[in-house]
Amino acid sequence: MPLLQGLLTFSAAWLLWLGLAYGIHRLAHWPARWNRLQRWHAHHHSPQYFLRPQRFRWHHLLLCFGSTAETLDIWVTLTLPALLICLIWPVQGTVLLAFHYAYEILCSDARLDHNPGLQGPLTRVFAWGDYHLRHHSNPSCNYGLILTLWDRLFATAC
Repeated sequence: MPLLQGLLTFSAAWLLWLGLAYGIHRLAHWPARWNRLQRWHAHHHSPQYFLRPQRFRWHHLLLCFGSTAETLDIWVTLTLPALLICLIWPVQGTVLLAFHYAYEILCSDARLDHNPGLQGPLTRVFAWGDYHLRHHSNPSCNYGLILTLWDRLFATAC
């Protein structure tokens, strides 16, 4: 029973983390003069973002991703929700932070998130490749990060 309870708690933490990230990412596309997050996230949608080399750099180990705006965008969208979950469920939140750290260093950018070669059934579940790139073509949809679940629940998948 403790194992099942632990798995259920971790699943809830995981879904809450990605749900918060979905909401923050959606907020990052809300045009308002006061919305700093929109300014920070705008760099992710600029043409220059795809022109820079999408490879590992030593500062990624410090969760620093190029510009201050890029770093703040990731910290607010993904790191902050994981830290908040640590306040509720310390063990599960710590696992999420470790996953987030490894994901950002090893899997994000051209490897999964912006990999045009990832298409088909995989991108119905995971917000990678073609799924996320459609968000760059049409920023009013596909806000989900890692999973497509929240886009499907809130009818923002395209």
